[in-house]
Amino acid sequence: MLYNLDVKRILRMLIFSAIALYLTSLWNFGFVISYDLNVFFQSVLIIAFAYYLILPVSKIILLPLNILTFGMVSFGVFVLFLYIMDKHLSFIQINDWVFKGGTYFGIHLNNVVISESGNLILSALFISAIIKALEIFT
Repeated sequence: MLYNLDVKRILRMLIFSAIALYLTSLWNFGFVISYDLNVFFQSVLIIAFAYYLILPVSKIILLPLNILTFGMVSFGVFVLFLYIMDKHLSFIQINDWVFKGGTYFGIHLNNVVISESGNLILSALFISAIIKALEIFT
């Protein structure tokens, strides 16, 4: 019975990472991921590895810095991990992005140019938020 629980948890981690990558690539036009099944699965494995193994270990190791910066150091580790995926592994591509703006619910938003580094931080934020939301609501 314990074996099934562990496999179920690992599958949930992989599915949550896949959903987060897919949803981020849908709305963020500067976040490009290949939908080739092999490349996408490798990307999901790396994101799951980073989010569920590297981040908790970094939170423990960098605990004093995390306390002083209110957790921003661990978020920086995740951003660094996405940067490595972008520049060295080339599973994902993070580019500049121009938000076209518009009027939403009576609020007018102007065009905004988001740089590559800003888009890297934005992508990391939304991947983390989507995974966390899926963990909470399921």
